Amino acid sequence: MVSGMKDKVAIVTGAGGGVGKAIAKRLVADGCKVVLLGRSMDRLAKAASEMGGKKNLLTVSADITKEAEVLSAVEQTISSFDKIDILVNNAGTINDPMPFHEMNDDQWNDLISTNIIGTFRMTKAVVPIMMNNKEGGNIVNISSVLGIRAIPRVPLSVYGATKAALITFTKSIAVEYGQYGIRCNCVCPSTIRSSLIEPYLQDENARKVLESTFPLRRIGEPEDIASAVSYLCSGDASWVTGTVMMVDGGVSAKQ
Repeated sequence: MVSGMKDKVAIVTGAGGGVGKAIAKRLVADGCKVVLLGRSMDRLAKAASEMGGKKNLLTVSADITKEAEVLSAVEQTISSFDKIDILVNNAGTINDPMPFHEMNDDQWNDLISTNIIGTFRMTKAVVPIMMNNKEGGNIVNISSVLGIRAIPRVPLSVYGATKAALITFTKSIAVEYGQYGIRCNCVCPSTIRSSLIEPYLQDENARKVLESTFPLRRIGEPEDIASAVSYLCSGDASWVTGTVMMVDGGVSAKQ
């Protein structure tokens, strides 16, 4: 079992999706009690059914862009498990690539309200609880390599800007709340296997071209992100805070 994780209480947002589900599953395996939070109760229930150990799981339907739903989710967590030790801000949204000048307010507001404001809301709701924990707490924000750099011919300027915001937010929270024993770190994935890219992977030539762009010659799996989150939340990372961990198969090192 991972150091210092037994009976920790973790909230994972976006837990109905591939990466969120993998993170939640890994934290359960590490000995945590996990709250699966997302907008679709059907997807959350399906994810929970794959993990077993119902007494250590709580599914909560909530939209992180709505303050009342965030506060309700936190109250349900405290009611069930008495504390919150870990928050994984995994929930996010992405748009189809399009030129920046063609975007309208609704399109960029959706990205900003989910990727930035939603993360703000969740963090604001749990920080006071973590400040009162004797052992502090852990916050992990899931950003993206697009928060570090742009990709030619893939116009995702606003998405990239929202993910860049999470990197600076991570550093600021780490510095501001380190005095309370709260650590805050960030994971930046590159391409991860998901339902969105699965059609491309069915074409062997397209898959090989995509894989060849990575020094490790493969795309990422949700479990690769889950492993990074597990480490950052564990006692093995007790002196790690304000850091940005690239989990990208080496792609950012070559570009």
